[in-house]
Amino acid sequence: MSGMLVLFHCESNPGFAASSHEHTFLSVAKSLTKDISDIHFAYSRLDGGMTPSLPSELKNVLQLNTTWTHQNKIDEIEAYVRRHKITRLLGFDQPVSQPMYRALRLGGIKTFVSYWGAPMSSPNSGVKLLLKKLEVSFRKHGPDHFIFQSEGMRNTAVTGRGIPKSRTSVVKTGIDTEQFAPDPNKRFYAHDSFDIPRDRRIIVFSGHMERRKGVHVILQAASSLIHRIKRRDVHFLILGNRAGELESFSEYLNDDAVSAHVTFGGYRSDVADLLKSCSIGMIASTEWDSFPMSSLEMASSALPLLVSDLPGLNEAVTPLTGMKFPVGDHEAAADAVDKFLSAPHKLLEYGQNGRQRVLKEYCQESQARGILSVFRTLEQNLEKVS
Repeated sequence: MSGMLVLFHCESNPGFAASSHEHTFLSVAKSLTKDISDIHFAYSRLDGGMTPSLPSELKNVLQLNTTWTHQNKIDEIEAYVRRHKITRLLGFDQPVSQPMYRALRLGGIKTFVSYWGAPMSSPNSGVKLLLKKLEVSFRKHGPDHFIFQSEGMRNTAVTGRGIPKSRTSVVKTGIDTEQFAPDPNKRFYAHDSFDIPRDRRIIVFSGHMERRKGVHVILQAASSLIHRIKRRDVHFLILGNRAGELESFSEYLNDDAVSAHVTFGGYRSDVADLLKSCSIGMIASTEWDSFPMSSLEMASSALPLLVSDLPGLNEAVTPLTGMKFPVGDHEAAADAVDKFLSAPHKLLEYGQNGRQRVLKEYCQESQARGILSVFRTLEQNLEKVS
């Protein structure tokens, strides 16, 4: 029986979306190897320890940074792959070329699939795109196939990075729909956790705090709702900030009337429960975004979605599950929140529609089936060639 390597570009116990992918990738590996002892997980660093929810039976864990160039590291990884008879590789956000790829191939990797959770490139054209295509064609040790979470993300690879469309697929990301599910018994869980008055409807964001994620747009929308629209029944819950990150938003929180309706909740392990007591999920990214896992977690929790109209991100909603607003337009975002909150029956209807969409298209099982299908097609083609 051959082994399989699941390769992450990030540190172990990564949190956010990557941890969810760990479970899906493990499911794929189990289907292909049939024995967890033949599955190997690799991370660029192991400082964070293993994700607690991964099974203790997963023993083969190693540090592998694909940018390594030292010969002893190259020899070590090649020998490891050969010793464990590893023939399949499923990588997370693995690019076209890295120094360690040759060692992985020499060690025995025959099928290499890279699953992308982010856009790969900005659009290119003309000579620049042609040069990108030529570069891809000369990189022989990299992934055989690239999987993306949305059509918008795939387009960044084809029209930006120069990867042939035939070497790409779209497999919709999946989440745990039992964990992220509505629960009337936790209607006020977030309110009570953060001392938010129970008569306020919570608009929630969960994610990283980079400028591109548009937290500043959410705070500007909060100001507009308080001062222009005169709503006092709203509260904005921002999840994901780490130590020192709150200070970068101080200019938006100097207004006491606004800050009284905003809570930065930090990095939480109980996001699933917090979402159960929120009313709207909001993602206001201003630059590139993919198809954020948080949008599916919100929708699976029966929250209507309000997102900025960016490629990839805009695929997170349909006209029956949420609304889009122009990128960076906090006034339009505030109006959309007001429209939702003024029609409680729409909140319920859109939320239910969103959950049904996730159950049908974005569960972990369907994501795993999609990745498995790519591996099996590639391996069938290899058999035909040989």
